[in-house]
Amino acid sequence: MTSKYYLVLLTVFFSTDLLFPQQLNEIENKAENIIMSLSSDKVFPDNDFSDLKNFFAEETNNTILETKYQSNFASFDSLKRHLNEFEIEKRNVSADSALTLFVDWYLHLQRTFYNYNKQNFFDSPKTKILFLSTSMSCHCTLEMCKKQLIEILKLKRETVDSYSFLVVDSYWSNDLQLKYETFFAPAVLVFNQSNELILKIEYEEEMLERLTAVLSGMEKI
Repeated sequence: MTSKYYLVLLTVFFSTDLLFPQQLNEIENKAENIIMSLSSDKVFPDNDFSDLKNFFAEETNNTILETKYQSNFASFDSLKRHLNEFEIEKRNVSADSALTLFVDWYLHLQRTFYNYNKQNFFDSPKTKILFLSTSMSCHCTLEMCKKQLIEILKLKRETVDSYSFLVVDSYWSNDLQLKYETFFAPAVLVFNQSNELILKIEYEEEMLERLTAVLSGMEKI
């Protein structure tokens, strides 16, 4: 009887462990759907937001959160509360304002799982695209960060699984910014399969055009 009980516990534990990465990917996908919809159609996608809320309504395995995903309950709870605050605030604002508020939440999501996502990013065998944004700066910089984040997310969807992407809130996580001497946000850094830096674009309006030109040239080699 005791052995059966422990078997059930182990099954639940490892099932949760296997499910969580898939959920994290789904959370990011739903969040990106919301950003894309607000930026293009100016319509708030209620179904995607409901799915997003449902993810956060599920019970969290704190041990896995801390040991494997390199976050903690306090950070996760802060992210959840931020989502609830956004839901209240979005009721009385325009689609453009809702987009700005939700991008701020999306950056909060990225910094909550920053260490885990960074490790997966550099472990990937693909060409890598790192986008440095910021949640704290002057209005002009925040607007440029928002615009270019949307461009990066569009590129991510258009290229499907061709590249690995990482979005970083460099106000809170600046180790990569310092390591690669990238002192302005927004910025994009491209790494080859061996994690060698091959392109850096800082605070440039035509960032996407330069980035896609370089990527297109790499594909022809």
